[in-house]
Amino acid sequence: MPARGDGFAEIRVHGVGEQEYLSSITSARVTRLNPWAEAVDPPLLPRHRLSLINWSRSNRRRTGFLWYLAFPFTLANVAGRMLERPGHSTPASSGVLLQLGSLLLTLSQLAWLVVLGETVLEHLAGPLGVPGSADGPARGIPVAAATALAAFIAYRWMRVIRVQREAHRRGRPVAFLHAGALLGAGTLLALTLPAETTVRAWPSTAGPDAVHRLDAMALWIVVSLGALILLAAAPALRRPAGAGATRRSAAPEGAAFGLLLLALFLMHSVNALVRMLLDGLLGYVVRLFGGQEYDARTARVLLAWDDPLDAGDSRLDLFPLLALIALVGLALTAAGVLLLDRRLGLGPLFGAREARLRWWHRVVEEAPTLLPRVLPAGTALGAAGMGVAMVLGEGRLGGPWLALTVLLLQLAGAAVVLTLLLGQLRPVQEVLGRAADAAGFWPVRDHPLAGASYREAVIAGIEEEAARLGPSRVALVGYSQGSVICAWLVAETRALEGCRELHLVTTGSPLVSLYAAFFPAYFTPGWFRRVAVRSTGWANFWRATDPVGTPVPGAANLELPDPDSTGTVQGHGGYWNAPEVIKHVAAVAAGGRNSPYQHPAGRIDPT
Repeated sequence: MPARGDGFAEIRVHGVGEQEYLSSITSARVTRLNPWAEAVDPPLLPRHRLSLINWSRSNRRRTGFLWYLAFPFTLANVAGRMLERPGHSTPASSGVLLQLGSLLLTLSQLAWLVVLGETVLEHLAGPLGVPGSADGPARGIPVAAATALAAFIAYRWMRVIRVQREAHRRGRPVAFLHAGALLGAGTLLALTLPAETTVRAWPSTAGPDAVHRLDAMALWIVVSLGALILLAAAPALRRPAGAGATRRSAAPEGAAFGLLLLALFLMHSVNALVRMLLDGLLGYVVRLFGGQEYDARTARVLLAWDDPLDAGDSRLDLFPLLALIALVGLALTAAGVLLLDRRLGLGPLFGAREARLRWWHRVVEEAPTLLPRVLPAGTALGAAGMGVAMVLGEGRLGGPWLALTVLLLQLAGAAVVLTLLLGQLRPVQEVLGRAADAAGFWPVRDHPLAGASYREAVIAGIEEEAARLGPSRVALVGYSQGSVICAWLVAETRALEGCRELHLVTTGSPLVSLYAAFFPAYFTPGWFRRVAVRSTGWANFWRATDPVGTPVPGAANLELPDPDSTGTVQGHGGYWNAPEVIKHVAAVAAGGRNSPYQHPAGRIDPT
């Protein structure tokens, strides 16, 4: 690193979301003059040098919609970090369950690629004169899909996993395991053609020849979800009943398997919506050009026969509705647990903004004890609701209610396509993007198809920017997820070790509420002490109305008043405008004078 001068620079790092380039600057004040004109005061800039690190826009631009397609696998990757214990060891039983759950995700993706390929084939087999016997092209679909996915895993190993500073050694056997499972499963599907199995039991579908054949994909959805629910229940069954500290220590494990379940539900739901949309679109196009579908019954691998003129006759089309029922069951369970909790209740949720935000702050704070109570009962209730819906709806759902359901599902499928492929529906895309930004903190390790991590690149960018500015004194200011990046830089790297002074400022930080609570192997008391020791000073600003911002051990903590001086309830926002934060950084820039939030390096705040 080049020699530094005697100057001072402030480096700001924003939180999740597709932030504008200047979003980390104090907001401009807008005054409405009349219905046609507004006066805008320019934002206030500090007297010292200021640099804004923007990482989420570059992350979205670089990865595109593929990041969203990788999101279920990224959740599995995050789950692996939750299962680690201090010392970075994963219990053997938890590691096995994690890999089994991850393999279910990989094999489910293969199954859906096969089903999508069969959906195309069933519409084009007639117009193209494709033979419909078992010797036709159907056998090639699973082999081609498995080979393509395995090749993509090899590419990911070479271009992403292998070049990471962290986790590449453990990622190699995982990548080989998933690639081998894909090739084996693809070969097995090509040899057996499960959907050609004649059976009258559920789930079977009568084809145009009146022969009942297995609805293999519907069966796989049930088997994969059931297996994952059993895997998630296994740790809870082994653990003795308890409360308090026991529940809190069980939270990371419960959250990890909850993420795996969510990932599998997302994969099945999104692919079912895409298949339904593709099925309808291809059917319309073929009929538009006068093509004849189903001239011969094509051999099938996983996809059961369905009439293209009968919307909603495929079980796959209705799976998103079942997933919604499961989600309602989980929400009802959470509501019941909160309602019975005397400290929380549900009343503030329907109150004024300030009361609602304070309630959310307490809920997130208690999440480690709430999740072990909510997830088991919620999963059981959701599974029961899905089972009842399948029993009552099988062969009975029809008429206008079915038509309305299919219409809503088709609209949902269109929303998925618009969001993932075309970048439309910005509110939906922004919610998904924020979740992806949070999950992308962890380098790829526990699933080879997980989205690439931005963490190492952002830290390298901060180091490069500090070298370019060349100050000997730096204030590293992070907001929300940016505070996690900044604290990680201080604790885990030597990126700014050439600075004579390194002042850390964290605002609205989830370091304790989310990261220490659910990633105990990384964010330990010793880790927080290391951040404090390596910082010249560490000031942390938070609010009781901020759902994730809390006091942080090792820092000088200051609770900001909310509502602020203007009467506005800020919650998780407005930290860049907070006078206390601005004054603190200005005092640091002036040499640390008149800053009440400074403390000697290494001092541990009792909060």
